[in-house]
Amino acid sequence: MALSGKLTKKLVENLGPGRHGDGNGLYLVVDPSGARRWIVRVVVKGQKNKKGAPLRTDFGLGGADIVTINQARERALEYRRLSGHR
Repeated sequence: MALSGKLTKKLVENLGPGRHGDGNGLYLVVDPSGARRWIVRVVVKGQKNKKGAPLRTDFGLGGADIVTINQARERALEYRRLSGHR
């Protein structure tokens, strides 16, 4: 099943530095050097931070040079399932 989001292959290749959201907690992080990597931000079910808010954690999914956008979406979905997030 092909998952979809806001980013395209062309955008992934050409976006400038920053954190670029694809949706559902998936982000492409582009460093000033041009290095690109995927991360997923999840809320860990039942966990709270020091202020009592839901605990959010980032997981690295791999570099965009070896992990395709579709692979990143699939991995992000799996991390969300494992964290107990629906």
